[in-house]
Amino acid sequence: MHNNYHFLKHLAKELKALLLDSELVACFSQEKDELIIGFEKNGKESFLKCTLKPDFSCLTTQSEFARARKNTVSLWEEIYHKKVQDIAIFENERAIKIELEDKYLLIIKLFGNRPNLLVYHFSEQIAIFNNSLASDKTLGISDFEKVADLGFQNFQNHKGNYRKVFFTFGKNLFTYLDSNILDASIEEKWSFIQEFLRKAEKPEFYIGYLNEIPSLCIFPIEDYKYKFNNALESTNAFYLFYQKEYSFAHQKQQLLTSLEKEKSKTEAYLKNTQEKLENLKTGLSKEIIANILMANLHAVNEGITEIELLNFYTNTPIKIKLKADLSPQKNAENYFRKSKNEQQEVNAIEKNIENAISKILNFETRIEAVNSTVNFKELKGLVKVQKRETNEIESPKSLFREYIFEGNLILVGKNSKNNDTLTLKHAQKEDYWLHARDCAGSHVVIKRKNKDNLPNHVIEFAASLAAYYSKRKNESVVPVILTQKKFVRKPKGLPDGQVIVDKESTIMIEPFQP
Repeated sequence: MHNNYHFLKHLAKELKALLLDSELVACFSQEKDELIIGFEKNGKESFLKCTLKPDFSCLTTQSEFARARKNTVSLWEEIYHKKVQDIAIFENERAIKIELEDKYLLIIKLFGNRPNLLVYHFSEQIAIFNNSLASDKTLGISDFEKVADLGFQNFQNHKGNYRKVFFTFGKNLFTYLDSNILDASIEEKWSFIQEFLRKAEKPEFYIGYLNEIPSLCIFPIEDYKYKFNNALESTNAFYLFYQKEYSFAHQKQQLLTSLEKEKSKTEAYLKNTQEKLENLKTGLSKEIIANILMANLHAVNEGITEIELLNFYTNTPIKIKLKADLSPQKNAENYFRKSKNEQQEVNAIEKNIENAISKILNFETRIEAVNSTVNFKELKGLVKVQKRETNEIESPKSLFREYIFEGNLILVGKNSKNNDTLTLKHAQKEDYWLHARDCAGSHVVIKRKNKDNLPNHVIEFAASLAAYYSKRKNESVVPVILTQKKFVRKPKGLPDGQVIVDKESTIMIEPFQP
């Protein structure tokens, strides 16, 4: 309730004592929704900081303020060098007025999530701080005055409903009254409220938590952190307390959100990968197809693209696709070669599943640790862990699609920008680079461990990936560019994913769905 009328009433009095007869010498903003007003009196400076954010508004004072050299804007220079003639609160309203010489008036409006500062001259509004609050542009000075009948007769007429009569109390104070006099008689309620108002004329200010929210109150709160007799001191302390506590809660929630998001992504990946593994294990393997072909070579004619044979494993007919330019024997050998790739893929998927399960357990442990964190020191350590883990997640192996084939790492780009990242930032000059010819598709890089030439079947496997991750994936045979990274360049101005290849060869390959 740091913006409650009953607190602001005391704050306005103390601001008047501090700033009366001071000269307004500066008015500027260098943070969004924050205004600094500088005053000077007898060579001594004072600064009023108006924090006017929708989710948090507060008035604080400082004896010094270091103005930024950049990204700062001066405001309303017509009010500069005007002396403060009065500071007061509007009757029954959450607004403080600062009267200046020559009929200038500043109104600091502290209405919930719509705080603002308005400037008037001869009762005419000439400026407002937050122009997005369009309705504020029509507010006149008289709109800030509220009349309230706080007599006992009116209280009786409302059957002791203090929410309707004492509307200036606000949510927190109503909660406080509810806990003390909700079921009391009208006379008892009246007596309690009058005693509270008497004490509120010379209150003590408490800073702590109210309903788990950092709060400044003019009534005692359980396990308060600080207690003051001065409104200015209490609002300055509360601002720091709130910023510290809010920052802690905000960073904690950000970290939890990040961890939950990564956990959900990993769980989705695990589910898809497990389904993929199940399909590979239960589907018709390339090795079985090769065995069926080898057992039926006598029945396979050259030049055909498909044949129906008996699957002697299940005693059911199956259709087998063939390459017309290969002999029956070579077609069978081709399926045997693919079966090796298939097993490599199964091994890689099983490894990925293990890693995903391990990651999920790690996320759960870290989420539990963050939930139990109660101070900045602990949270800072967990944030560092998250940053380190994020850097690991952003390694080449996870930025791109990753395949291990006979001990060779093959990386595949995911989109145009990702292709550029792979080719220009992660590929070394001796790495092999592949791309389907004359169509959009992924960049594919084979990471070289040494300068030895790679076996042809490793290059063919990578080429089959380049064919699959392209617009020509549905063609039976695809031409794929093969070169080394040192022959790939990207002149300035080329769109994402587009490069120029200075030296190349071509591989004709069947797309392979990993």
